[in-house]
Amino acid sequence: MVIESTCVKTIIDLLESLRKNSFTATEIRVSYTQRGSKKQYTTFATLDALKADYITKYAKQIQSKRSPYTSDPMLALQEPVSTTVGQQLFNTYNPYEIYFEASTFFCNTGSLVTLESFNLTSYMKEYQMSFNVKDVTSSIKIIDGSRFDLRRQDQIAVVVARFKSAVQDFISTYNKIYGRLNRLFVQGQYVDLCYAAIGYVEFTFELYKLFFAINKTPIDAGITDMPLKRMYLRATP
Repeated sequence: MVIESTCVKTIIDLLESLRKNSFTATEIRVSYTQRGSKKQYTTFATLDALKADYITKYAKQIQSKRSPYTSDPMLALQEPVSTTVGQQLFNTYNPYEIYFEASTFFCNTGSLVTLESFNLTSYMKEYQMSFNVKDVTSSIKIIDGSRFDLRRQDQIAVVVARFKSAVQDFISTYNKIYGRLNRLFVQGQYVDLCYAAIGYVEFTFELYKLFFAINKTPIDAGITDMPLKRMYLRATP
């Protein structure tokens, strides 16, 4: 469930960032894609409902493992090194021996979970802003449903446009992470996670880097592009 849990946490991080900016997300529609199966859809009424589902399904297993990654090159495992690809270090040895033979959770990518659409509302000076966000991972349609009186409409419209731009920026960060997870999901059909040590191939290094970087942050942390930045395997447990 490595990719599945990471996808869900990324959705939570996006919606939490919007909540920190005074937007409430409702009618959160997500899809679950599994190889060889028909895509399934689920709608969560609120962000809290989505969080509760995440905690129930994934949190215990996630907390059972410590992250073997670090962003500090001084703490990195430098030798033996198999190869360096771009700016990422890949290692032929796994200092934590995390092969996951006995763990169906860590041996399984799970479904690719995609945020399809959601509604946003925010109250400002007794006026309500509302957006319906569709096609999140493709064309990103943000439909403005805000209504104001004619006397203040022009003034408030400027603020609405600024908030709409902020929503687009957060979604852009989400899509960068989702795009990486989507690629890893496709690559995962060629790798048996139960026997692929972290760092032995690029796929496992990147997969578990995203898994730990995203799932190990607090559930109310919000979204950033930090999981996409350069990281290393730790030198010691």
